[in-house]
Amino acid sequence: MNKERVKSIILALLIIFNLMLAEKILVDKKLWPSGYNFFNIRASHKSDYSIIGHLTLPEKIFVNTGYQSSRFEYLRNSEDFTKIYAAANIILQKAFSEPLKNAASVSSDSWYSALTAKSVYLSYPCRFSAQNFASLIGLTSTELSFSGFSDIVISENGNVYIKDDITNSFYRIDISSSEIGAIIGVVSDEYQNEESVINYSFDLNFDKDFGDQKTFLSPMIPIYSAPVAAEVMISQNPIMRDEEINQKTIGGILTAFSINPNTVRRYTEADGSLVFVENNGILKISPQGVLSFTASDTGIKLSGVVSQSTHSNISAIAEFIDKVNAATGIESDMCVISPLISDMEQSFTFDYIANGLPVKFDGQNAVTAKTENGYLAEYTQILRKYIHAGTTEQTPLYIEALDDVIADYQDSMSEISITKMQPAYLDDLSMDEKYPDWFIDIDNVIAQ
Repeated sequence: MNKERVKSIILALLIIFNLMLAEKILVDKKLWPSGYNFFNIRASHKSDYSIIGHLTLPEKIFVNTGYQSSRFEYLRNSEDFTKIYAAANIILQKAFSEPLKNAASVSSDSWYSALTAKSVYLSYPCRFSAQNFASLIGLTSTELSFSGFSDIVISENGNVYIKDDITNSFYRIDISSSEIGAIIGVVSDEYQNEESVINYSFDLNFDKDFGDQKTFLSPMIPIYSAPVAAEVMISQNPIMRDEEINQKTIGGILTAFSINPNTVRRYTEADGSLVFVENNGILKISPQGVLSFTASDTGIKLSGVVSQSTHSNISAIAEFIDKVNAATGIESDMCVISPLISDMEQSFTFDYIANGLPVKFDGQNAVTAKTENGYLAEYTQILRKYIHAGTTEQTPLYIEALDDVIADYQDSMSEISITKMQPAYLDDLSMDEKYPDWFIDIDNVIAQ
């Protein structure tokens, strides 16, 4: 063995020892918590507004303190949400790495017992299959085979409970962990002198037939005893600037869609919409801030598509949305709404999240996208910025909003089945202030 090779080996060993020593110091001195993987975090770190970095974030997190109605809600815009999810994600990666035999089938009573005991409840805006969820949290595969879930409960000892909405089955994966118990302890101590009266629908039997009552609420809908306060948001259209079309923004959009501004054919429609025609498709941008693209041939090649899997397609679309948002100066969180339950989903919808609350448009989503063979075939986006107005307003009382919906629909529907009821900003596409209100989904009917 020559001298140069010996020196190279020694140098490599020194580097390894230095890395091991650095990790030990950082963990022992609590410069980051135990279980923190620097290399994974560094590789997957995205900005606060990165869609591709938020595909598996819950819409909201509830910390259940073990006392019925004493629960605390955390939205995606809070620092505490980030901390709680970081701990939960470590446990979820362990759970979805477990062999199938370790996922025990349990009764619905076990599920509800976990929710009324000390636990953390993760509520997702869409349904995932086990494989798609595992892929999106960085696992290559999983033996778990849930068909579609949107709710996860992690008990204080680390056990993970999952409800399969497709089969209406319940499962428990035993994971020994102290992180969630510690979080619940901190939350209980922090709010020991404060009241938080949040029930779930099943707590109050709102999900069951009660005498002549023909209105049913999905069991996991949170019931708030007091109005929900949230900051007023101002909706802005990034296409317009001083009542004129912002040409710089238009240029950025063309670049995002791989359109050469010097060679593209263009024309303006009677309503002021700009239309750009190239070989790969037609891009239309309205003065109201609605963007639409339709492929003429194969469409636009999406980067990072290595297969026709749902994981590959949704990741590529999320990355594309990030490009469009960056080009238009949109700094808003977004979440995927469409179900990710099949192996090869190709159509996706997204909604904005402003100030931690979902933004709901009447009859449409913020983004609708369709892929074909790794290419963008169709794409529509309502381009919006949401700016803090500096004032706070409250939603109407929960029970008042519920009564209004019942009054509106009881004559036309023999039964009213409410699948979702949540605080949200309702956007009618006007450029004005948006106040927190209630978004209510009644089977296939949307009530606002």
